[in-house]
Amino acid sequence: MSIYEKKRINIMTSCDDNLALFILPQLVSIDKNLSHYDVYFYLLHSRIQPENISTLVNFAENQTGINLHVIVVKENESFYDSIAQYGGGQWPFEAYYSLRLQDYLPEDIERILYIDAGDVIIDGDIGPYYFDDFEGNSIIATPLIFKKNPVSGENTLFTQDDILAIAGKSNIFNSGSYVINVDKFRKEGYSTDDYLYLCSVLDDNKESGFVPFFGDQGFLSAAFVEDIKFFGYPQNKDASYMPYNFVTSFWKDYTCELAYEPVVIHYAIRAKPWIVRFSDEVIDAVINNPDFIGNHLIAPIPSIACMTPQHLRMGEIWWEYAMETPIYEEADFRARVTADNWIEYYFPMCRNYINTFYLLHQAKKG
Repeated sequence: MSIYEKKRINIMTSCDDNLALFILPQLVSIDKNLSHYDVYFYLLHSRIQPENISTLVNFAENQTGINLHVIVVKENESFYDSIAQYGGGQWPFEAYYSLRLQDYLPEDIERILYIDAGDVIIDGDIGPYYFDDFEGNSIIATPLIFKKNPVSGENTLFTQDDILAIAGKSNIFNSGSYVINVDKFRKEGYSTDDYLYLCSVLDDNKESGFVPFFGDQGFLSAAFVEDIKFFGYPQNKDASYMPYNFVTSFWKDYTCELAYEPVVIHYAIRAKPWIVRFSDEVIDAVINNPDFIGNHLIAPIPSIACMTPQHLRMGEIWWEYAMETPIYEEADFRARVTADNWIEYYFPMCRNYINTFYLLHQAKKG
């Protein structure tokens, strides 16, 4: 039994219509693993169709014990769209709604867990993470970037001095899951002017040809670089220690066994579970596939690149929760059709890619 038994937990996400129904498996995962809490789930949106909102609301009321609250954001869409365009436009502007969440959430909320819509599953008790002490910081997050201190030789975190690097792809945390100190956001009054000023600073200092920051996690990393409490750090400096925001792209670079069972799983590559679903037999075959170099697939197709057997297997956890939702049958059908197409058409393309461009490139580098 959790020491946090019966306490309230607030969770939020934000998205457009494309991801709306993929929130359903998330609700199931939350309901099953956090039933000993009083859970309030807040969905912030501007562009979700009414029928999909109805599906989410009815499901939450009839199938879960979650208190679902839907909040429509309208007045600041142009601001968020501007921020999204600064960040390269790869993410919908709803991904940035956490920046001003104090303007939309009820005043009695002091902290909230943000999770990305659709591709984050809660598969255990988040109490230690959610109720961790902010120690005066605005955010509790999982550290992603370590570097060697030239004096001590120890692993440390990137700092304000590295702001351009961390705003780019070297982010200091992944935004799939983080706890927000709403009370501090409210007291500090973080505003559109603050964020637009940061955009201008990053834009003025960006390298030619590059966007000033990498999506929402790049912007958040830059905005709160020295205002983040990193969960489990510095007690644990292992780069694989991500129990409450395990990004499955980890398997692209590492083959080590995890010393823990991930509690919050973030399917952080383009091959989301609902996009492609292979049979166990195919996954087993893929492990010994010559198209894999190291432990991930080398591919000219972004949706396939970085796909690993470990990511695919962990995707089955998502499907276990999806099975209890009304989207399961159609989503399963589509994902398996995609898998069949990849096997027949894309995997041979990957093989040809490796045999030509990739190996040629490696030879030139050598």
